[in-house]
Amino acid sequence: MGKLKIKKNDVWIDMTPMSDVMVLLLTFFMLSANFVKNEVVKVQTPASQTMAKVPDKATLDIMIYPDTVNGEPIGRVYLGTDKVVTMQYALDTLLDKEFSEYKKELSNEELRKTFLAETQIGIPMKDMAKYLNQTHEQMTKQLKGAGVPLDSVIVIPNPKKGEGGKDTYSEFQLWVKALKNGYKKWYKEMEQKHEKGEAIDIDLANTPNKLEICVKADKNTPYVTFKKVISELQDINESRYKLLTQYKKEVD
Repeated sequence: MGKLKIKKNDVWIDMTPMSDVMVLLLTFFMLSANFVKNEVVKVQTPASQTMAKVPDKATLDIMIYPDTVNGEPIGRVYLGTDKVVTMQYALDTLLDKEFSEYKKELSNEELRKTFLAETQIGIPMKDMAKYLNQTHEQMTKQLKGAGVPLDSVIVIPNPKKGEGGKDTYSEFQLWVKALKNGYKKWYKEMEQKHEKGEAIDIDLANTPNKLEICVKADKNTPYVTFKKVISELQDINESRYKLLTQYKKEVD
């Protein structure tokens, strides 16, 4: 008796729906992820038992890095923010007003691109053009030995104080004011586009309308530098800020 042959059918599975799901998941995680900024200067913050959550956007980060000069401990100050357009507006404002003497040498498009690619501001404006003309390795080395000046005195005329009236600021204070105003300018532009029905790439309802200052000082930072930074902020009416620390578990 002959064997019964069973007809074999090829099995075919349509993978298109699964591919669509994978692409959607990948897109979701890419858009919702908070990427860690590649900071050239890194600090080790002191520990505390506070568990308050640090904002992940719309922050003006002030980092204080410990160093020594001629055997004396000092602190170097660096500024950073998570939005490139804020840095662009801040730079343009300073070059148009307080640092107009450097506008010509910093108008080079390649230098501006290099500046906006940086994650930290820590070079005096008078050295900025020379700094941006270097290789990445040279820039990194110079940045670690520099910092935004706290002791510079920049005089700005103030007509509201009468004839001959003036205000004095440090370069640190001018950068803080310019970065905060730059973010406000960008946010206002987004609001105006939204009111006109134009497409914008942010959710205004969940986007802060101003930068929040976060101070991140290394645990070995000299107190005198930390005190100077806080004093400089208070002098420009910036008394609200967050101090960043590491979480320390309570020991029984």
